Amino acid sequence: MSRIDDSAGWAWVGVALLCGCSMLAALLALFLVPLYSGSVLVPVAVALAIASNIALPRLARALMETTLATVLPFLSWLLAVIVVGVLPRPEGDVVLPGGKGALHWVSYGVLLGGAIAGTVTVVLSGARRPPPIEDLSR
Repeated sequence: MSRIDDSAGWAWVGVALLCGCSMLAALLALFLVPLYSGSVLVPVAVALAIASNIALPRLARALMETTLATVLPFLSWLLAVIVVGVLPRPEGDVVLPGGKGALHWVSYGVLLGGAIAGTVTVVLSGARRPPPIEDLSR
């Protein structure tokens, strides 16, 4: 195996680890939705969802210059949020509660904030910069 193939293999291992980290970040954000400090709801889960969906795809893009590497951590975060947070359990319970009060706004903030942050990060990291214009004054 050549040195180039070896580094690409390790880069894919890094992207796979980032996918695992994004799934753990999604689980942490889901379970921090009902975080209270006394009687005040603390929406730290929204900040965690947004930050993880900006940082982890950018790290994957730094490892590999492909859009697929950028999309994979975001898709694994989205899959974890949908499977664990949105789909009902056999008992009928859901992790992301709805209903009245401030708690459902934090749930929506995690879903929408994380999804929008991840989508914007993937789209902007996939945009190629045009090559620099050569000095034409010569």
